Amino acid sequence: MREQVSPTENAVYDILIRDADGRHLELDSFGDPESALLRLPSIAAKYPGTKLTLWNRHTRAILAETEGY
Repeated sequence: MREQVSPTENAVYDILIRDADGRHLELDSFGDPESALLRLPSIAAKYPGTKLTLWNRHTRAILAETEGY
């Protein structure tokens, strides 16, 4: 019997808010960067003035950031 895998288990790309102490609040996760880039503006609209980061959780490479503090 195959076990179902939830989408976040295969996710590599995270959209998150990072605070001044380097901690982060994960807002959403994606399996591919294209989906994450498409979703970033709508998530950012929920947090005006806040910098959101899209990164690869394995390499911690930043793919995109929104304007904000």
